[in-house]
Amino acid sequence: MATMYFKVVTGEPFTRNEVTGDDGVARGHCIKVSDAPDNIADWRMTYNFGTSSVDVYAGVDKTDDEAVQAQLDANAAEKSAEADREAARIAAMSA
Repeated sequence: MATMYFKVVTGEPFTRNEVTGDDGVARGHCIKVSDAPDNIADWRMTYNFGTSSVDVYAGVDKTDDEAVQAQLDANAAEKSAEADREAARIAAMSA
């Protein structure tokens, strides 16, 4: 397990650097977590204040490349759906 620091209000990753993290804790900007997963990219984690644990997005069974590809696919699907909605809106205006 790794030591990480997470932002107090949002639970987003703050840093893995101990000096920066301890300074952030002293200023009240972040909290220190000693049991964060070790081989997961920071952007895939968030701190859950309700359960006092680290949540990992896209599951721990996916590699970072797989998680990035899944996000890109989801973004493309959303863009396509938005284009379809816009086309329907334009068609409704001209009818």
